Order: sequence, then structure tokens, then C-alpha cells
Amino acid sequence: MPNRVDKVIRIVATSPASWSEAARNAVSEASKTIHGLATARLIDTDIVVRDSTTLYRVKLELQFQLDRNRTGASGERIQVRRYLIVANQTLANASLQELVQAKLDESAAEFHVLVPQTDPTAAKFDISGVISPNMSARALDRHEVVVAEAEQRLVSFRRTFEGLGPNLTTEIAAGDPVAAIRRIMERSSFDEIIISTLPPGSSRWLKLDLPTRIERAFNLPLTTLVQTKTD
Repeated sequence: MPNRVDKVIRIVATSPASWSEAARNAVSEASKTIHGLATARLIDTDIVVRDSTTLYRVKLELQFQLDRNRTGASGERIQVRRYLIVANQTLANASLQELVQAKLDESAAEFHVLVPQTDPTAAKFDISGVISPNMSARALDRHEVVVAEAEQRLVSFRRTFEGLGPNLTTEIAAGDPVAAIRRIMERSSFDEIIISTLPPGSSRWLKLDLPTRIERAFNLPLTTLVQTKTD
């Protein structure tokens, strides 16, 4: 396509089986969250030994479309708007779905959904200040539960907008939401960020002033949608 603008990034992937499997896994995972992946070029291969385990490691250079130029169903050239949605417990709510549909009614659009999760490796302390193995185990068990719940909400969201096909990508990320967004920005770009969160008093994100932090960090238009868990 004339005037197309692409971005190139490098990623590293490993496999206990082979370099080819490592490369296939890397491309498969990258395709889940990178829109317009065009090429994957092998840069280097090596072997890493960790705790007597051999891992085949590959370094790949990925090229993907960064601009907003797309080819429509009839072959016409169109411009799309790209939205980053940050949501968790309110992801499956009707208000967010209505907002997404409104954006689709305005123009051709692509969406990437980020579901931030608390880092399960964060240390848990008992009242004496000593880390309790039982507490750590319970924390990991709880993390598995909340991730499973998030995955179910993503399934519901994708089912609602299944017509978007590859124009809707999703991911679950551990740790600070701003850090997770920054990692996404390294491999893509957006016209607007949408945060869907619980009301004041219930929302941890509002207590941490996440909307203001995101505005300051990324200088993009921001829509903050406050809604109940079971909207």
C-alpha cells in the first residue's frame, strides 16, 4: 500500500523442543496482540542452560503496520481509529459495550483490550512482618481465580464483538497498569484510551488516581467510564 508506515521491534522467545518451535510460538503470541503483523525475520539463535534444562532461544525482528491506512472489504482505502481499552471487573458491562458500539458507529475502528492484574509475586506478610508460605500459596490460588474470571469476561466481550475479527485484540497483564500500557505502546499506537472502572469507594484505580497518571504519561485523549460491576 502506498505511504504505508511500519514499525519494527525485536523479541526473544524460547522453547525446550527446538528453535523452530520457539519461532512459531513467538509469532503466534505476537499475532494475538499486534495488529497488521507483516513479517518475522530470524536474527539470531542460541541455547540457554538453566538448572540443567536446555532451552532453544531465538531472536526475531517483527514488522507490523503502524499507520491507520487499511484496505476495506471492497478494496477501497480507509482510515481507522485505534482505541486502547483498560478494564477488568466492568469489562462485560453493557455501558462499555455501548461505548464501543458508539465508536464503531462514528468510524472504522480497531480495539485492543488490556486487563491489568495484581502481580502475584508481590510479597505477602503476616502480622509479624514475616512472609508466610501459606499466605503466598493462598495469594497464588486467588490470582489464578481472578485471572480465570478475567478470561471469562474477555470471552464474553469477544463474543459480543465477534464481527470485529482481527480488529479486536486482547491481553491480560500483571503489575502496574501504567507500566503495562507503556509496554503496549512500545509495539503499537492509539488515538484514544478508554478506562472502565468501578465507582469511587470500590475502585482501586480511582484511589490510585490512575486516569490522571495515564493522561500525564501518554498525552492521549482519555475517556473514563465509571460503572457498577453488574451494570
